Amino acid sequence: MEIPYEQIAAFLKGEISTSEKMKLEAWLEDNPRHRAIFYSLEKEWKFLKASPTNKLPDKEQVWAKIQKKIDFPTAATLYTKHTVLKITGIAASIALILGISLSFLINRTEHQSIQFTAFAPLGEKTQLTLPDSSRVWLNSGSTLTYYAHPHQRLISLQGEAFFDVKKNPHKLFIVQSGEISVQVHGTSFNVSAYESDKVISVSLEKGHVSLINQSNGVVLTDLRPNQMAEITKSDLKYRVVADDVETTKLWTKNILKVYNNDIYEVVKKLERWYGVNITLENVTSRPHYTFVVKTESMREFLDLMNRMTPITYKIEGKEVYIQLK
Repeated sequence: MEIPYEQIAAFLKGEISTSEKMKLEAWLEDNPRHRAIFYSLEKEWKFLKASPTNKLPDKEQVWAKIQKKIDFPTAATLYTKHTVLKITGIAASIALILGISLSFLINRTEHQSIQFTAFAPLGEKTQLTLPDSSRVWLNSGSTLTYYAHPHQRLISLQGEAFFDVKKNPHKLFIVQSGEISVQVHGTSFNVSAYESDKVISVSLEKGHVSLINQSNGVVLTDLRPNQMAEITKSDLKYRVVADDVETTKLWTKNILKVYNNDIYEVVKKLERWYGVNITLENVTSRPHYTFVVKTESMREFLDLMNRMTPITYKIEGKEVYIQLK
């Protein structure tokens, strides 16, 4: 994913030209994820601008020092040769471009944090290893931000990820999604928290996790292996059910399993899986589907879907039109 740092920098400094502004606006409108990235960079800009120093050190020397100090993750692409993982030291990158001091990074104390953000574009999945050796599988259309603090490892997640956490009793591992924090005690688990979904689900494979209300610190529930918690975002009501985590995490093996989902839920999953936009037409009922997708293309899947429910479809690049008969 190409991020137009120069145009963003010019906009934040109030020095953007008309042509640059048009390019930036086009990029923002191209994908909802772009706007989320922009807001993250804007937040970093405001923080850095408030820094007490404003002298710009030599950029090349600064970057060399940052590279030595920051523990970047290692990343491997999964399932598709076109996967793009964008890992960015956001504060470092935007500071270099905007021409403000990086002394807070170069001479940071042990109480300051470092950060990177990883994106898995729609239709693609990514695996990465965090600086603490924990492994993460990031599902399509997901964003993960990692913060390293002296006494905890903090993850912010939008989307879905499977975690295999390196145990460290002296450094908590916490995953935040919406109003929920998952406090981890050395374990492996799946979190699904897409912005468009009404429910956050957490499935535990092994170990122990606690689900916490971020606003007041109250523990909602604890999970044991092969349990799943479903938390409603609107009111934080939850239920705990038995779960086969091997099935839940099939997506990490490039297998999409849908069980008794209605047509609208199916469409959301297919859009993420294939990286397309789907328009439904002539939906007079809400048929439910159960199926598994492995290596099938979008066209092959739609042919199979036609056997379950009569449909006609049209594929135009990333735009897919499905009409129920």
